[in-house]
Amino acid sequence: MKEQKILLKGGTSDSVDITFKNINQLFSQERKFITHKKYEVTNSNHYESFGISTLRAIRPHISGGFEFASTDLTQSSTYNGLSGVYQKTLWRSLKILFAFDSRLSLHPTASVLSIPVYRYGFEIKPTSVNITNYSGSETNYRYYTDQKVDNEWGTIVSSSATYGYIFYKQGLIVMTNTGSNNQHTFLGDGNWNYTDTGFTVNYKATKAVEEVSLLCHIGKDEFNVMTNPSVLESTSSFVRQGFVTGSTFTPYITTIGLYNDDDEMMAVAKLGSPLKKSTITDLFINVKFDID
Repeated sequence: MKEQKILLKGGTSDSVDITFKNINQLFSQERKFITHKKYEVTNSNHYESFGISTLRAIRPHISGGFEFASTDLTQSSTYNGLSGVYQKTLWRSLKILFAFDSRLSLHPTASVLSIPVYRYGFEIKPTSVNITNYSGSETNYRYYTDQKVDNEWGTIVSSSATYGYIFYKQGLIVMTNTGSNNQHTFLGDGNWNYTDTGFTVNYKATKAVEEVSLLCHIGKDEFNVMTNPSVLESTSSFVRQGFVTGSTFTPYITTIGLYNDDDEMMAVAKLGSPLKKSTITDLFINVKFDID
């Protein structure tokens, strides 16, 4: 931001200036790295908070043909964001996806959790998926885990039995089994009604994160005036109380604010513990933050 000053008055002493400093570009550094960000998704927050859709797939009755009817549509946009997706067309699309490996088995009905790319990055981290499917109460549930088969997909298992599949690079979790409770893992009672049943999904995204490092230089003659509002004589006054105006009083640094050229605060850095401001030597404080 542009350099500017705040004017405070210290008791009966002269006015003092507090300077907001520009950060030297030579003291800034950026680097990118791969990290795994954890998400927890539930039947109540999956779409509104994360943009994640729940979908139902049904095998067509007509062999070799497409069936288009109003009942084929996913119904409630409250529970599934991809409105207008035909259930039987979705099943056929899944069948094509399943065809690339003979070990995959798609049953006549499936429930699908479709995660958008900005919520999983390069891929869902293999073996990071845990699913809890509630039925009737929080004490009546089935727990599933992710077992990696190869770099493209893995199985969703419970007690060594397979109930679904996960496609890491497509962000798809497909629950498909002969048991209705497993088929409807992401669908509540089968129609996105979660009154008596629901789900929780935990997974880790594989994302590239940019880390910004800023070295803030504080000169020995700078920022030696306490700016906490508690030292003012009143909330409407810019006059400091007498006990902070003495030459022996030195403030402690607890927080650093980063501003843009429009004087808008963009980030706040908190120190682990208060740092006494030195009037003898310069200080350098390294502020780091990630941009997801």
